[in-house]
Amino acid sequence: MWDNKNLPKFGPLAGVKVVHATLAQAAPLGAQFLAEYGADVIWVENALTGDVSRYTNSFLIEQDRKNQRTIALNIPTPEGKEILLKLIKEADIFIENSKGGQYAKWGLTDEVLWEVNPKLVIAHITGYGLTGIPEYVNRPAFDTVVQAYAGMSFTNANPNGAYASPYFADMAGAVFTAMSVLAALNKAKETGIGESIDIAQFEILMRLQQYMCDWFSAKYVYEQAGYPSAYGGCGVFTCKDGKQIQTHSMGAGVLRNIIPFLGLEYGGKLYPENISMVRSADPNGAPLTEALKAYLLTKTAVEAEEELQALGLPCNKINDYQDVEDDPHVNARGMITEWKSFKGTDVRCVGIVPKFKKNPGKMWRPAPYMGMDNEEILGQLGYSTEFIEELYKKKVISNDKDMNLCVPMKGKKLGW
Repeated sequence: MWDNKNLPKFGPLAGVKVVHATLAQAAPLGAQFLAEYGADVIWVENALTGDVSRYTNSFLIEQDRKNQRTIALNIPTPEGKEILLKLIKEADIFIENSKGGQYAKWGLTDEVLWEVNPKLVIAHITGYGLTGIPEYVNRPAFDTVVQAYAGMSFTNANPNGAYASPYFADMAGAVFTAMSVLAALNKAKETGIGESIDIAQFEILMRLQQYMCDWFSAKYVYEQAGYPSAYGGCGVFTCKDGKQIQTHSMGAGVLRNIIPFLGLEYGGKLYPENISMVRSADPNGAPLTEALKAYLLTKTAVEAEEELQALGLPCNKINDYQDVEDDPHVNARGMITEWKSFKGTDVRCVGIVPKFKKNPGKMWRPAPYMGMDNEEILGQLGYSTEFIEELYKKKVISNDKDMNLCVPMKGKKLGW
């Protein structure tokens, strides 16, 4: 029976067992969220190449593989499939990301997995899904490419680029993965019957574009992110000190305060009482935007933020990472967590969110190096030391203490 003897009991997912055979970002991050709330998580890493995240010279792998054990396994080999099925036999959740149908080609269909564990919740994360037109199902996918397919690049078009960075499809996919496997787990515990979840990243991006429904229903398209807002007084503006501020002049109470503050007549023909929004294309749109622009050129970003927020206007100066790091509210909420990697490197990363009052998440173990827990996990599955040595010789498993584990760049200038 596999069980992490060193795992402290904490969080709302204590006792839940998760296996994920994933790489890069979307799927591993979904499993990471579960690990942060107490689940016992085993990461099955590709024994031949390692995870692509290990090649990035970034602290990302330290942030997004903590609290986990890992086994570096060559899944398609007969021994690899046997080991994976032994892990799955005791798991509650199995997550994988690959091109659509890859596991079926290996003989590891959902039905095969359910023969081993009928209650298993399975999540398949792909760019284009498991069903539909075969040529699309088999397409290779990466975050920015999926954004282009799903219309996200179109809505974020601007002169300097056309995708939501950094890797929005992966981040959103991770959240949907964690949400969906926990929903399925709740039902599986009730019925004893497992579930298979088809998570297509392009579909998630379509769902998150809230105004796509207006195009499908009425062929109306909103402004693209890199161009002026469709609403007066909304957008990014430059202040006297050259810094920028984001404003959102919307809502009856907000406009009641901001319109006269900017020297415009409130309650008249252009801006009648209780008006809740101003469209840029309407006669009253440009005057509001121009008045706000003129005001902001007389104030620093900090001064403008203070004065406008006092009027109830949603706004904020555009913070760079140093601003975020120094922000008193960020620090009051403990949003930067510090630890040492297994190689002794100082790591500072974003803390665990959301925050639970009674069963909070916890960071208790750094990210493992490649194959770090091979012997421990395989020993718990009943394999002898001699057999494990044979697996190394046959390249069914591997171990690389020197791969990544954080020797990243230092002092990179803000801005790309």
